[in-house]
Amino acid sequence: MSSHQLPRGICSAVQTPFDERLALDEASLERLVEDAIAAGVNGLLTPVVASEVAWLNGKERGLVVRRVAATIAGRVPLIVGASADDPQICCAMAALAESVGAAAYLVAVPPALYASADRVSEYFQRVAASSRLPMIIQDLQWNGPGLPVETVAALRDKLPTLAGVKIETVPSGPKYTAARQALGPDFYIAGGWAVAQMIEALDRGVDAMIPESAMIRVYAAVMREYAAGRRENARSIFNTLLPILAFTNQEIATSVAFFKRLLVCKGIFASGTMRLTGFAWDSYNLRIANELIEHYLTVESQTKPAETRE
Repeated sequence: MSSHQLPRGICSAVQTPFDERLALDEASLERLVEDAIAAGVNGLLTPVVASEVAWLNGKERGLVVRRVAATIAGRVPLIVGASADDPQICCAMAALAESVGAAAYLVAVPPALYASADRVSEYFQRVAASSRLPMIIQDLQWNGPGLPVETVAALRDKLPTLAGVKIETVPSGPKYTAARQALGPDFYIAGGWAVAQMIEALDRGVDAMIPESAMIRVYAAVMREYAAGRRENARSIFNTLLPILAFTNQEIATSVAFFKRLLVCKGIFASGTMRLTGFAWDSYNLRIANELIEHYLTVESQTKPAETRE
């Protein structure tokens, strides 16, 4: 399966906005999609971990996908997050991706299968049989090496629709290179949680980085400079984000909370409410967050805007 139709550059994960009653806030969701496109995003991905997908029911997952697809209206590619431990849910989400005209769907390796490599092939074969769309495997293991590259290569040989892998393992950098060498130039390789190593990822030849959607203007500027051969300029711009990434990459709940707060400050989200549990603001982390938000807004205001889309 060719990966040429998949988004190159910045393909951001769309956060899910909730109102104060924890209901979906569709107006804020539409504003976020419009802002990301105006900021120069090359594609969008939803719903995934950064979208608090584990706290969405099946109806809500479908609503988010349909609303995002309708708002995009074909302007940038959409990748639908179809991950679940139950392959039947993955198949249903893959079918939904096809029905809304998505470019691809993404399925994470169920955590239990990392310890049962013999079941990985059966799982992905079952999911891939449900859709003609390109499938991307999310190789997400927060504190581990993830799937062996040899396993991904074997899956590629068995699954005609397998087009790529999103690598989110420890460490990610060498795995990008190993995957590229083993899987070839046409296999789609993306990075996500390791966005703090974005310049290294670009040096290693990834096709896309998949950060969250609040800082697209600066990420897009980094990508434009890098693509134009101005690596030092790209690195200089990217370095302005490092204090923010050092704070937010402590763990996923901190990341979601911070970027929702930033989206509220930018007037995109009406509320920073989260369904994801296990995080609370106190006077210390809130002070740091507010300082970093002020820093980011200054950086963004000084960033050259994206070119207007045709």
